[in-house]
Amino acid sequence: MPERTAFDTKTLERRYYINEDIYDRETDRIFFRQWLFVGRVSEIAEPGSYMLFELESESIIVLRDYEGDLQAHYNVCRHRGTRLVNEPTGIFPKSIQCGYHAWTYALSGELTGAPFMDEVESFCKEDYPLVSVAVAEWEGCVFVNLSEEPEPFEKIFAPLVDKFTSWDLANLEIAHRIVYEIPANWKLVFQNYSECYHCPALHPVLNRLTPFRNAS
Repeated sequence: MPERTAFDTKTLERRYYINEDIYDRETDRIFFRQWLFVGRVSEIAEPGSYMLFELESESIIVLRDYEGDLQAHYNVCRHRGTRLVNEPTGIFPKSIQCGYHAWTYALSGELTGAPFMDEVESFCKEDYPLVSVAVAEWEGCVFVNLSEEPEPFEKIFAPLVDKFTSWDLANLEIAHRIVYEIPANWKLVFQNYSECYHCPALHPVLNRLTPFRNAS
């Protein structure tokens, strides 16, 4: 049960921030089943360009194929499970090739080449495409969903569709990137960005923009 704190507000018990079983359940039910932001379309604007999205032990290749469509696949060869790419960004020259046994895939995921496997009885390339995940674009933002049966993106984001039109988000581009590696439970980071009670001390420039006086 949530613990009571000042002003009769509530906070989660300590175990929700340190218990590994709880974290594993959160990972499965939230991060592996919801639509997650992975980057901007400007990062993969060119045909063949890709970016990697890492989540726990999973790695996803998010790319733009030569027809201009977005694709997303697990970064794993179907032969021996070799990681296909290691660089966080790059460009594929028409196809994706595994560096181990040279299995080759179309950017849409189909297996197009497997050296000497035609000599193997009953082997069929159509049975070994890359494992793909759902991908969607909204206002220049790219999202993926690792669930085998994801809820439609349009349904989940329907409440937000008209709320950001004034900012012309679709035409924004990344000018600079800062990455923070924080040794903390993800909920602490989320909570920090969900309140501005700390703003008067740390971010006074935000005081006029964000309510902070009720400590919520």
